[in-house]
This record gives sequence, C-alpha cells and structure tokens, in this order.
Amino acid sequence: MPEKLDRRAFLTASAGSLAAAGTASAQDAETEAEVPEGAFTAGSDDGPAFAGPPAVSGPSPESMVVLQPVSRFATGYLEYSVDGGAFRRAEAAPAGLRPFEEHVLKFELPPLPPGKEIAYRTVAHSVGWTRVRQFYHGQVAAGAPQTSETRTFRTLDPGAAATRFAVWNDTHENAETLAALHARTAELSPDFLLWNGDQTNDLHFEGDMAAQLVAPAGLSLAGWPLAYVRGNHDVRGPAAKHLPRFTGTPGDRFHYAFRSGPVAALVMDTGEDKPDDSVYFGGMAAFQPMQRRQAEWLRQVAREPWFRSAPFKVMFCHIPLYSRRDIFPQHRRWEHHTFCREQWEAALLDAGVKLIVSGHTHAQEWRPAGDGQPIAQLIGGAPQPRWATFIKGVATNDKLEVQMSRLDGEVLATAEIAAG
Repeated sequence: MPEKLDRRAFLTASAGSLAAAGTASAQDAETEAEVPEGAFTAGSDDGPAFAGPPAVSGPSPESMVVLQPVSRFATGYLEYSVDGGAFRRAEAAPAGLRPFEEHVLKFELPPLPPGKEIAYRTVAHSVGWTRVRQFYHGQVAAGAPQTSETRTFRTLDPGAAATRFAVWNDTHENAETLAALHARTAELSPDFLLWNGDQTNDLHFEGDMAAQLVAPAGLSLAGWPLAYVRGNHDVRGPAAKHLPRFTGTPGDRFHYAFRSGPVAALVMDTGEDKPDDSVYFGGMAAFQPMQRRQAEWLRQVAREPWFRSAPFKVMFCHIPLYSRRDIFPQHRRWEHHTFCREQWEAALLDAGVKLIVSGHTHAQEWRPAGDGQPIAQLIGGAPQPRWATFIKGVATNDKLEVQMSRLDGEVLATAEIAAG
C-alpha cells in the first residue's frame, strides 16, 4: 500500500517550491531584460515608404485591387474617391490588423459603379517590431505617415456602346520592349490592358517580384485596369506560389471573366507547357486537374445573362489552343496546348467564343477559323523589340476589330469579327 500523504508536509513543501519559482522567475525576467532587444526588427526607420507606382488590377468594377510597392516593411490604408466625391477609406484588415508587408501593400476596393473615374492614393508608414520578452509583447517602431501621389482610373462599363483594349504578351522583363508597349498603350488610352502571360522569366525572390509584375521596368500601370494572365514562366521558381501577393485577380484565381462594353472576356489559365508528370517539375505540377475544373467553370459563366448578351466573346490565355507549331510535334515547348483544347473546346463553342488571343510561341501568327479549327486564334510575338507585338482591340455593338502590329507601328494582321 502506498504511504498516506501528509497534507501538512505537502503544503509546506509546495509553498517553498512556489517561493523558489517566484525568485527564479524574477531573476529570469532581469536576465531577459538585459538581452539586447531586436530579436526581429524591420522597417523601423523613417525613410521613403513607397518603391514605385501602383498597379490597378481586377478588372471588373466588382473586384478592383490596388497594388502599391513599398521599399521596407510597411502598413497603411487606401483612400479613394468616386467621380470627384469625398475620399473614403479602404482597409486591408479583414481580421482587425492592417497589412505588415515588405514588398507590396494590396488593397481590395469595394464594388464600384461602372464607367466612373476613381481617384486613389495610399497612406502608409514604415513599421518595425522588436520583441521585448520581459513584458511578453512587442515594441512597435513606426515611421511618419506618408501619402502617395493621387492617381485616377476609370472602371469598366459593361453597358457601354464601345470599348478599347490593349494586349501585351511574353515581355520576359525586357525593359526596351516594355517601354515601347507602354508608350503604345498610353497613346491608345484603352479601357483595360491585358497582360497575356510570361511577364517574367521565373520567380526566384519575392524581393524582385514588385519590379517584375507591379511596376515593370519602373513603368506605371496605375491608369488602366489590368487583366493579368498567368504564363508558364510565371509558375516557375521557388517564389511562384507567392504570385497572388503581387497580382489582383478576382478571388486570387487565375481564371475569371468580365465585361467591357460589347466584349465579354474570358481569362483562362493554361498552366505549364509540359505534362504534369514531366521530370522537369520534380513532382510539383498538378495543372491538369485545374484545367479540367476550368471547363465546368466556363460552362457556368456562359449561362450568366451578362455574358450571353455580349455581342462578342473573346478568350485570352497564354498558351494557344491552335498553332502552326503542331506540324513540329518534336518541339514540345512550342506546341499548342492540346490538353486544354480537348478540355475546353466544346464549352468555348457552346459559349459562343469566336476568338482566342494568346502568346507563348514567340512567333506572331493569325489563324482564321477553318477546317479542323472552329475558333480563330491570334498569337502575339516575342520579347525582343525586333519581334515584339502590340495588339489592340476596338469593339462596337456591330463589329470587333483586332489589330496586331510591331512596336514601330507596322501592321502584321487585322481581323474583323461581326456581331452575332
């Protein structure tokens, strides 16, 4: 039988133990207080918070996002005004905390009215955090608030009688090409800009991604709603999974749809240009299930009244579904995306899509619909200035005209599609 516990002895021993523990805790606190603070510090100085112009992405009025590059750890909020009205505040604090970001502050705007001018600016300050273990909380070091330049853009108007859009593709971080495309876009003043994949060569470091995607070559994407399309190079590299931090697609998905005037636009994600089981991916690729899901999503979108009523339905995707490269099947990296074509073609036809605009092959091409190819395919050029292309589209309720030209303005192809 175990010995009977002596209650008085137990209480005496316990009191002594608690006293000793209290002394030790006090000594530990003194020791911890002597440990230099700064187990983690960042952005606590008062230097410039902003690291370049913002980008406006979405591009539907119901899902607009402002991406503001920052030069250090920072926090803040967005102020916006509709058609010259009073400024309102948009927070990025769904759980009560504003962002604490090192590279880009991302603000989602509330649903906005169509066809309106939106003025916006970011209010931000650098912020740091020093762990102070003595008090079991952190010490915040904040810089002075800074306000960005006020910029404007216009929301898309699904009910407009006409629309203009610009398309870039395969820029691959080529600064000369980006500058020329930017100039052509500013001249066109489109309702939206569609960046059709391979904005990057690969995504290795988060610290580089704002300059690759938000303010490419230091250029401003602040004045046109941007429709971002993911390319196969944009899924490569250890930082590729962080892409949603630097893009503003609806719901952070890379397939979505929107309408601008007579045009209903589908953005589809063609993923990689090799099968998922390719040794190149080391077992990390699972694009085919995603591509199958997009077929069902497409069928659902095609039933929406706003989509069905559009005179023109256009799909934008990085890898073409049809290409002359199919006569060279040994060149797998240049091949059209057979799997996506098999998964999507029937749904695209049911949806009334008559044009697909792509990139990827680095060889500009216009393929009208014909035998064995029920949908017209337009493919933009390469990243080098000599081969790069600028695509513009102008649509009214009667016709859609799409023109592809070189950077110097030489017209390479013009396609006209009638409504219906």
